[in-house]
Amino acid sequence: MKYIVLALAVVGCGELSDKDFGKECEVHDEGYSHSVVFCGGREVDNVEDVFITCNVRKSRDEQFEGCIGDVDLMNLAPDCELQHICFVEMI
Repeated sequence: MKYIVLALAVVGCGELSDKDFGKECEVHDEGYSHSVVFCGGREVDNVEDVFITCNVRKSRDEQFEGCIGDVDLMNLAPDCELQHICFVEMI
């Protein structure tokens, strides 16, 4: 269910921006939300996958259930890129 909500958030935004969606960050940053794989550009039509990446700075017991490890991310296609997203605080 969590992945469906994240995918809908990406598709619903039309374009990814810091104001509407989140900001690019690292998995270990406070507020990390999820990761997105884009292939062929950073537009919504190019989203290949949305998931939670494991934080190597946390023990196995502290990880999100079903998170994807860094080793699994090393084989991205040449035209693909990974973006980690953090929540943006609304003022």
